[in-house]
Amino acid sequence: MKKQQGIKLSIIALATSMVLGCTTTNPSNAPQVSPEGMELKKSTRSTVAYKKEGVDFSQYDKVQILPSAVAFKKNWQRDYNRNQSTLSMRVRDKDVMRIKADVAKLFDEVFKEEFSKDAKFPIVEKVSSNTLVIRPAILNLDVAAPDLKYAGNVKTYTSEAGQATLFLELYDGVSGEILARIINTSAAGDDSYYQWATRVSNRADAKRMIRKWAKALRTKYDEAHVPTAK
Repeated sequence: MKKQQGIKLSIIALATSMVLGCTTTNPSNAPQVSPEGMELKKSTRSTVAYKKEGVDFSQYDKVQILPSAVAFKKNWQRDYNRNQSTLSMRVRDKDVMRIKADVAKLFDEVFKEEFSKDAKFPIVEKVSSNTLVIRPAILNLDVAAPDLKYAGNVKTYTSEAGQATLFLELYDGVSGEILARIINTSAAGDDSYYQWATRVSNRADAKRMIRKWAKALRTKYDEAHVPTAK
């Protein structure tokens, strides 16, 4: 299972880097059609969105949210440790695993909280007709100042907790057909001034970033169910 998840994340990361690589230099260079045949609906320096032509999201009155996957930015641990003067300030493998698990758990909690606010559209464990499946992943996770328990009284000050890329796909629950894909890169805790970074502050900053993503998707989902005027 872990090997399969690693392969999946590698493929997603490659696709993300290719798409966002286009948008960094010239947003209009993003492919107009995805490999699955979805059409490009938005292309900016931070966001790329594709959608299947003609899909009617108003028919989906149930939601299944799959467990999120999390992957750090390439060589993040090595690069971070290279700038640390003492062993106690370096990130260990167990820190990477803990942070990934914490971020995934927080992501799942926030998304389910946002989509649980209206009982009209229940979150389900098993798919059936009219079920929209949300498959989320967080890629290129870059934590500016991870809070390490064994770092003694060292305090780290930073103006930004870090950044990450949301890779979100929407599927039809029965057919498994992909309906939309959203890729968005966002910074967490960009306050334009330096503050003491702790595990509590990092979690709060990450939670705000994740909630922003969750609210944006929930807003679009709700808009799809607003009756059109005749």
